[in-house]
Amino acid sequence: MNSVLRELVELGSGLVTLGTAGQVVPSWTLQQACRNGELVRVLPEVFVAAHLVGGRPGAPVLSRLDPAISRRAALAWADGYGALSHLSALAVWGLRPEVVGDLVHLSAPASASLRTRPGVIVHRRRGLAIEPPQVIVRRGLTVTRLEQALVDSWPTMPPPDRRALVIRAVNDRLTTPKRLSAALELVPKLIDRAALRHLLAQLADGCRSPLEIWGHEHVFTGPGMPAFRRQVSVRVGRRLV
Repeated sequence: MNSVLRELVELGSGLVTLGTAGQVVPSWTLQQACRNGELVRVLPEVFVAAHLVGGRPGAPVLSRLDPAISRRAALAWADGYGALSHLSALAVWGLRPEVVGDLVHLSAPASASLRTRPGVIVHRRRGLAIEPPQVIVRRGLTVTRLEQALVDSWPTMPPPDRRALVIRAVNDRLTTPKRLSAALELVPKLIDRAALRHLLAQLADGCRSPLEIWGHEHVFTGPGMPAFRRQVSVRVGRRLV
């Protein structure tokens, strides 16, 4: 591989774009590196070092990369016109494990020219601006806000998993039921929207686990039960319990 190109790939932690390389080396150097099996094209104008490609043969090249690299590659391809969203954003927020083979989810404005490709799903959204407050930078990656990512991902996950993620996000103080409810109001046609709205109402009432939700619905309700004052805050020293 051309020494200058090799240095660019190393500086990019195994990733280089045509635009970056074209500033310092002629275009044929990229073509030659691909022919020699040193670089692999994963998306238009985005290349990675060949030794980083593993995973299941036959799968899209992007899906055969380590998730951290596949997400960087997708953002490099989006070139500022998209942000990681849905399940990909939840992984960046630390709520989902990173698994080789996962599709990368990007959200982009309706006017953007990005289209779904092998290994990456593009969600086009009217009114989306790839800038704060709608998106932020977390761990060096442009992502949708946590509340939006949780709402967007709700229909794609099995019921136990999606409930657990929302409960965990609230318990870890990454978000609040109020902020999640505000994000939900922006998606009136969300699949199984009523279930998420009901869960958020339970969390707003103070429930913080599936067991507490079960007790809230089946134990402390019913005919003849008195009016309870639920989840009373008690200050112990500097701690609020």
